[in-house]
Parts: sequence; structure tokens; C-alpha cells
Amino acid sequence: MASLYISFFFVYAIYAVINPFLQVMLRNLGYSYEMVGVLLSIFEVAGIVGPLVLSRKIDKRGNMRGALLFGTAFTSLGVVMLMFSRIHLFTVLGLVVVAFFMRSLLPILDSYVNNLFNGDAQKYTFLRSFGTVGFVFFSLAFAIANKPNLESNVSIGIYALFACFMFFVPVTFWKAEPTRAKRSCLLVSEPEGKWYDRAFIVGLVIIAFTRISMSSVTSFFSLYLVEELSINAISLMNAIGAGSEYGAMILAGILIQRKKVLPVHLLMISSVALVVRLLLYAFVPTFGGVLAAQLLHSLCYGFFHPAAIFFVARRVKRSHRTVGMSMYVSLGTGLPAVIGSSLGGVVVEQFGYRPLFMGYALFALFSLLLSIVFYRVMTTPALEEI
Repeated sequence: MASLYISFFFVYAIYAVINPFLQVMLRNLGYSYEMVGVLLSIFEVAGIVGPLVLSRKIDKRGNMRGALLFGTAFTSLGVVMLMFSRIHLFTVLGLVVVAFFMRSLLPILDSYVNNLFNGDAQKYTFLRSFGTVGFVFFSLAFAIANKPNLESNVSIGIYALFACFMFFVPVTFWKAEPTRAKRSCLLVSEPEGKWYDRAFIVGLVIIAFTRISMSSVTSFFSLYLVEELSINAISLMNAIGAGSEYGAMILAGILIQRKKVLPVHLLMISSVALVVRLLLYAFVPTFGGVLAAQLLHSLCYGFFHPAAIFFVARRVKRSHRTVGMSMYVSLGTGLPAVIGSSLGGVVVEQFGYRPLFMGYALFALFSLLLSIVFYRVMTTPALEEI
């Protein structure tokens, strides 16, 4: 268990370095803001394709530990390419390699843990919450120490490579994943051999609309703080939001495992909380309003993520679980984030931040509406009881 806790801690440390500082690395290479946008779009597309391409191969071979080691090594290779790139083609290749393999780490990790503990939501959320600790710890440490050196890609890259190495080491101590077949509880209405049910498709759509709504925060919150409120404590505000999800995530796992709630119930709560959060940004543009909105991240994501993971684990067969998790990451979160960010940039440019948050609250509201309309589908017996 210790190796798993350390693994979750450092896999999110990788994200804590690469996600916020990647655009800085590109600017250091001399690219214009317009070109940075194009390159980040390439990064996002590669991050959508990577998990989908790798997942089925992993499910067939069953060696998730080896896949994580392989993916971490290639993520490191991509980081090194960006550290020393002086050629445009080399930069693009580095971005593709990093996105392709880094974005595949989380669905593989989630699949491994769900298989290892037979879908125990409580055990999963305790492990996953330690990833939150890792992300918050490194975010605050960077803010306090004023590291890495934002003018040096080598400095940024060294921290990313350190996180990759610290993730790589504990994975080597993992137990082999159990290979015994789990008995599936197939729905009568589902064709023999089908690896997903109807609720899985409906759920991905619901999740996707929620993620489009969330993209207004993930893509524009920092600029909103600086430009609208003249608040420069970006790392602190992000740490408050991420830290608030810790307890909510553990609570969600306990409630799901004890069958007090279904995933759809938590998805609905998340949608309502997201509507309130975005309206606070829109109509209470003060430090207090932002602080209250950030604390709602506990419900917007702390409830949302365990519900989504637990939902996918039960709506696809165990033999295709990595594919299901990858579809969640790529189609349920990655693609909506690209769409939401692209559309949001136009809205901010033309109308400002208040219309952005008001408009994107409608996506969360639509997600809630879909959950209500398809409630019976979302509460049908699971394709695989685990």
C-alpha cells in the first residue's frame, strides 16, 4: 500500500510541474502567444489520442505496471526534448510525446487500483486523495520557494524529471495485478459480448457537458484573478481549491462503497455546485466571493471524480476497464476541455468574464437536466458488479 500512496502522490506532482509551466517553456523558446496556442492545441489533441491508442493494448496484455514504467520513461524523454529543443519540429515532437504518454498514466493507474481492490471506492478515494496532497504540496512549495526558474527550461525540466523518477521508483515495487476473471452480471437487455452498456454512453455525455463547464475555470481562472480582481495569489487560490477536494473525495468514496448514494447522485450534486460556483465568479467579483467559489471545488471535483471513476468501473467489463477509463479521460474530459477552452477564449475576447461564467453555468445546468431525464438509465443494474 505504501508504494501505491507514493505513486499517487508523485504522479500528480508530474502534473503540478508540467501543466502550469508548459506554456512558459514554449514562451522561453521564443514562440508568440498565437503560436503557443497552436502548440498547446497539438498537445491537447495528442493527450486525447494517447490513452485511446494505448488502452486496448494494455487490456489485452494485462501488464499495467510495465505500461506505467514505459509511459513514465517516454514522458521523461519528451520533457528532455523540450528542455533542449531549438528546432520547431523537435518541439512539436516533444509536446506530442509528453502528452501521448503523460495523459495515459492516470487511466492506467485508476484501472490498476480498481482491479486490484475489485472496485472498492473507499480504498480508491483514500489513494486518490493522496494525489491531491501531492499536487497541493508541490504547488505551494513552488510558490513559497519561487521555483523553478521561469526563465530556464532546464530548471523547469529538472523538476519534471525529478517527479517522473519519484513516480517510476515505487511503481517497480507494485504487486502484479490479479489475473483471475471476475464474474460479470450482464444486463438482459445488453447483447452478449458487449463490453459497455447504454448508461456508459449517456454518462460520458453528462460528464462531457460538466467538463465543458469546468473548462471556464481551468482555462481562465488565473487571468480572471489578475485582470478582473488584481489578485496575484494564483498558486494560493489554486491550492485552496485543490485542498478542499481532499475530504470531499474521501467522503464520496465512503458513501459510494456503503451504497448510500449512486454515482449519478454525486454527479448531480457536482453540477449544482458548479452552477453556484460560476455564478459567484460572475456576480460576486470580490476576494470573499472567489474564496467561497474555490471552496465549492470540494463538490465540483471532490464528488465528481470518484463518481465518474466508480461509474466507469461498473459500466464496462473488467476486460475493457482501461479502455473505459481512457474514454473517460480523453472523450469525457480531454475533448470537452479543448472545446470549452477554444469557445471560452472567443467569449472572453468579445464579451468579458461575467458572460463567460454565466454562459458556462448553462452547460452544468444542462448536465443536471440530462441526469434527471436519463435517471432511470443511469440507475439500471451495473454491467459488471465489483
